[in-house]
Amino acid sequence: MLRLQRHLPLLVLIVMTNGTNKFYVILMDSIYSFCEGESHRLCNKPCQDYAYADSSEGLSMAIVSDGHGGERYFRSDIGSKFIVNIAKEAIRSFVETVTKERQSVFHGEPFTQYTKESATDSQINSISHKMLTWLFSSIISQWNVAVAKHARENDLTEWELSNVDQKYKDEFLDMRNNPEATFEKTYGCTLMAYVQTQTFWFAFHIGDGKLVRMSIVNNKIEFDQPVPWDNRCFLNKTTSICDSNALEEFRYCYQGADSFPIAVFLGSDGLDDSYGDGNQLYNFYANLYKQIAKSGRKEAQNVLKRALPKISKIASKDDMSVACVYDDLNINENFYLVTAYQREILADKMTLLLDENQKLDEKINSFGLEETLNNKERIDLQYAKNDCDKVDKKIKRVKAKLKELENEEYAFNNKNHPPKQSTKTRVKNSRTLAKLKKIKK
Repeated sequence: MLRLQRHLPLLVLIVMTNGTNKFYVILMDSIYSFCEGESHRLCNKPCQDYAYADSSEGLSMAIVSDGHGGERYFRSDIGSKFIVNIAKEAIRSFVETVTKERQSVFHGEPFTQYTKESATDSQINSISHKMLTWLFSSIISQWNVAVAKHARENDLTEWELSNVDQKYKDEFLDMRNNPEATFEKTYGCTLMAYVQTQTFWFAFHIGDGKLVRMSIVNNKIEFDQPVPWDNRCFLNKTTSICDSNALEEFRYCYQGADSFPIAVFLGSDGLDDSYGDGNQLYNFYANLYKQIAKSGRKEAQNVLKRALPKISKIASKDDMSVACVYDDLNINENFYLVTAYQREILADKMTLLLDENQKLDEKINSFGLEETLNNKERIDLQYAKNDCDKVDKKIKRVKAKLKELENEEYAFNNKNHPPKQSTKTRVKNSRTLAKLKKIKK
């Protein structure tokens, strides 16, 4: 599933800082895509991920939900779709409410993170926390109503009758006969969202997956994960919107001062299970941002749509979701900053590999003449040589990647700043064109 969203109108942002007006021009845009995972495709299981992103009318948002994969959660594909659609409308209503006054509840607030475990009394008693808790409570309540209505109005499907364990089907049917029963587990899923207006941004998360922020700090690209992580989300375990204490499990962050990310990426756990939780994941998002800069959002969207099923097939085999909002205003200039970030990561990797290579060379040389070695020493020497060969191959791959960055940057620069032709070349080209026209005639 793929969607393309329209541009947010050009905005002039005025932030009062120490009595001084600061002006910002922001042009937000968004893309998102989600797909069925390879393991789901092979067993004819529906895609349980759902995603959404939009940038319009002064409000940008990106939302991702991952339906649980266990048999008990056999309608989590529907649950994830419900939660995303409910969240986007609840967010719109929330933003409208908190911005009714001239200054929002987030006005001038520094970067703030929240989890129940680390919360201070001042955070718990703040208006911001109370308003966000109201938002989360509204989302949970509406989702519970939606899934209960769907459960009572929709019988077990042919796929569910054929693929769901009998005990879960019996449990579901028993609950339908109980007017007070709830169906959260059947539709269980995660939820994460990022929201940005002209004067503030906030993000929240319950469950796994990763929300990644890309910012410019001191003219350099930095990636981080602004929403605090929940250590209960580990391997196949995760917190969920279907938990009885879901409201307490929400974690969030916000900022109302004069600092905005240039892009925020949300990805379900199928993606971070494929790339890990660090530089490889950040590099994937860096390349996505650069793809937008190189080819425009429409083609970048198509590239993303084609890439996700391939990543699932060769890596996690899970459903894949990506939702992104980004500042489109200086994207061409930021392309070079992102490339510099990637080059620095590779240079650091090259330094480590060269150091490892030198140590292995020293180890190999320390053995002396091979014919003087006993069997154990010969085996150790061979291991060292094999390790050295592996490092050499890694060095070659890093060099190749550095060359790719150089070529990519060169092509991008030529596309956006083509070299000027001399008068002699322009005259020659025009004569050639005239000859071609005569031949066609």
